[in-house]
Amino acid sequence: MNVDQFVNTYNGRVVDVDGAYGGQCWDLWSRYAQDVCGVPQSATNTMVGSGLADSVYYSTYGRQPQLQAAFSKLGAGESARKGDVAFWADNSAAYPDSHVAIVLEDRGNSLYCLTQNPGATKKALLTKSGLLGYFRPKKDVGGGTTASNGNSASSNPVVVAGNYRCVVDVLNVRDQPTVKGATVAQYKKGQTVNLEGWGVYADGYLWGRYKGGSGKTRYIAIGTQSGEWYLALNK
Repeated sequence: MNVDQFVNTYNGRVVDVDGAYGGQCWDLWSRYAQDVCGVPQSATNTMVGSGLADSVYYSTYGRQPQLQAAFSKLGAGESARKGDVAFWADNSAAYPDSHVAIVLEDRGNSLYCLTQNPGATKKALLTKSGLLGYFRPKKDVGGGTTASNGNSASSNPVVVAGNYRCVVDVLNVRDQPTVKGATVAQYKKGQTVNLEGWGVYADGYLWGRYKGGSGKTRYIAIGTQSGEWYLALNK
């Protein structure tokens, strides 16, 4: 699973890895480390006696070789990349009990993140005030680089084959994976489509494809390259 697939799978859901205290920010981090970077849950835990997310950055990293093998530890002065894991300190003004979230975009004084607590997993803009630093995955997690137009420069996105649900009011289906393609059908909110394990970036969108009732290949925008999703994978 890459970072885009992780966002598409868990955005809007409550992630509760350990079955304790409901969906906490730590649960989202642990799920990400396991699903995207192959780190076991035991290596993602907060330190005994603290129970706070910042202890993963302060202490757990130095004691867990599996974390060290999967992530580089960076300071708050670094520019964040899509797929980084950001940690905030305990007792900071913004996060009195510390915080951890998955970075989708660095916006200067703030980070656009996938985050949880309060509420279910969601995308939100978080201040850098109190930021400790980042864990940066050592493997390619699909973050790509950023082109001058703000779009990901990655040309080989991975799309999980499966049944997807439309989460916007109306979504056009085209005969080519581009906004220049002719509109041949539409999906409405709540309708589902079975996508193949294929994807491509074009015109700022991530496109998927499927076989229509006529047997012809059809293309549909799964979401934008900046992380806005139009289809959600059903599990």
